[in-house]
Amino acid sequence: MLPLKTVFMGTPKIASLSLFDILKLQKNGIVDLQAVYTKPPVWDSKKKEYIESPVEKIARENRINLRTPKTFKNNREETDFLKILAPDVIIVVAFGLILTPDILNIPVYGVLNLHPSLLPDLRGPSPIHYTILKRMKFGGVTIMAMNEGVDTGPLAAQQRIALDKNENFSGLYEKLSLTGSLLLSEVIETVYKHRINFFECGYGQDLATKEDYTSHDLTALIKQEELRINFSKEEPAFIYAKIRAFSEAGGAFFILKNKNVKILEAELIVDDTCEKTEIENGKTKNRVQHETFEYSDYCGGFSDIYKKEIEKVSSKSDIIAGTAVVANKTGLLISTVKKGVYIRLIKLKPEGRNIMSYNDIVNGFRIKQGDLICL
Repeated sequence: MLPLKTVFMGTPKIASLSLFDILKLQKNGIVDLQAVYTKPPVWDSKKKEYIESPVEKIARENRINLRTPKTFKNNREETDFLKILAPDVIIVVAFGLILTPDILNIPVYGVLNLHPSLLPDLRGPSPIHYTILKRMKFGGVTIMAMNEGVDTGPLAAQQRIALDKNENFSGLYEKLSLTGSLLLSEVIETVYKHRINFFECGYGQDLATKEDYTSHDLTALIKQEELRINFSKEEPAFIYAKIRAFSEAGGAFFILKNKNVKILEAELIVDDTCEKTEIENGKTKNRVQHETFEYSDYCGGFSDIYKKEIEKVSSKSDIIAGTAVVANKTGLLISTVKKGVYIRLIKLKPEGRNIMSYNDIVNGFRIKQGDLICL
């Protein structure tokens, strides 16, 4: 049986892992990789040089025909090139460019796409961020046949994975990248063995009408203003999720003495009173069925030292959200809008300075217990 004439399109690390596994399939005679597409190199003003994408590096190392168009829109050269190449299948993984209808219709067995969520949930460009922001206990990957919609094509395969309650972006990105590349290889092998087109025989998503599209979360590109933390308004669970979700996107930040301070590492601290309140409210009933992490999942790490320190502050007046209830060598704890729940700051980066520990922040900014430092 002849190998599948294949074109690969991708740009970041998650795509490079998939490309690496496709090269293994080529050695086994399953695919014949004829071209690799990736976004053009990006100019780095600090290094004063163009930076190649992870996919471009692999393509060059393996001497694969490499193409880096800026767009496919009105790009007759690339459309004609692909028509002449006549691939059996096109594989797309976090490419970053929109494929035109003409290109989608070229491959015999369609265009397969790896998406890092369990579609139809979390469609769009930022599914990994949103998985963490929504405090989901499970994530996953989907292989689908692409159509002209935003991640709305027929499904070929899905794989679910469990998340840790403290999962950050880089850890989840790695898990989904590895899981996705393995699942994608299995789907490609299925296409090779059975010569099927998943666009024609895949499972249709539950998006029958335009109105249905809004019933599932459609993710958006992360904006700079979303990275700012507001201790006086935002739920602590959401603050903690933002810290973990944006750890690779510049870092969630708050303003301390007119300086932006990025939070690179933190911990959600919950005392026993919060857990009792949740049980009384019925929030922890049938927890096995819950798909999101609750405050009760974070109970058990509240030390007696913190309790005594917090009692000192609470005995004087009501604690306002954003107050440093502990600010010494044992830790830097910030109060939140939810009683009994605190954010412990561990590693931070103030504007114009290097990465600092909480102790260096306490000393450098002269933070004292009871100071209102985060609004």
